Amino acid sequence: MNTSLQTMTIPQNKRVWSKYLFRFDLLMAGLTALFFSLIALVLLSLVGAASWSEIIEHVSSPQGMSAIFLSLATSLTVVALTLLIGFPVAYILALKQFKGKAILETLIDLPIIMPPLVTGLSLLLLLKPSNPLGGLLQEAGIGILFTPYGIVLAQFFVASPFFIKTARESIVAIPGNLLAASATLNASDFYTFRKVILPLCRKGACAGLAMTWARALGEFGATAMVAGSIPGKTETMTISIYMEAMSGGMSNSISTALVLVMFSFTLLFILKVQAGRQHEY
Repeated sequence: MNTSLQTMTIPQNKRVWSKYLFRFDLLMAGLTALFFSLIALVLLSLVGAASWSEIIEHVSSPQGMSAIFLSLATSLTVVALTLLIGFPVAYILALKQFKGKAILETLIDLPIIMPPLVTGLSLLLLLKPSNPLGGLLQEAGIGILFTPYGIVLAQFFVASPFFIKTARESIVAIPGNLLAASATLNASDFYTFRKVILPLCRKGACAGLAMTWARALGEFGATAMVAGSIPGKTETMTISIYMEAMSGGMSNSISTALVLVMFSFTLLFILKVQAGRQHEY
């Protein structure tokens, strides 16, 4: 009797759970579709408002070319500086233990959550001639404010933490026994870094560099505060988008915005494809 009841109850419970799981999956799928629909609508609104003839005309104009080349030059410079300076920071934070480490890790996160305008204002106050550092730079003939160097500084401050955090997490994820084995074989720290750490964290580091490049390319608030908007000198793509939109040049603003979106999407897509290939291997 009890056995027959159990055999009848188990299938019934399975049907009930299957029904609830189906409803749950349907809910999750609906929310996912809603999210991607929102992204698609935003992008389609930009694409739909663009005229390809106007895009080509604006992008090929001196003003459009200047904004694009300046954005690419400054953001790629930021990528190089981030790789040079950020990797040692990620290495130290991942593998070394010392007092005050939690404070440094918090400082790394601060530029990410700090409003860009606040970042720009802070850099502006730091570099103004009445400030000791700004005064020293002025006496040495080094101009930062309202120059491309100011753009690089603002972009670096805002974008480099994305690489540092990603690279740090990739180094932390390396199995400790591999590092211990390298130490057991009396390998130097540099040899371990070159032969063990770099190959194993390469994927994460590349992803971090891509995010840094995309963030630097799209930076606006801090850049506008530090470098201003001087056409042909400090007007990046993001600043050009804002200035054109505010002055009524909506077609030029849309053209520049579409180019910026295409740059970012292409970069991230290539990164995802490359990461998938590396995962297969």
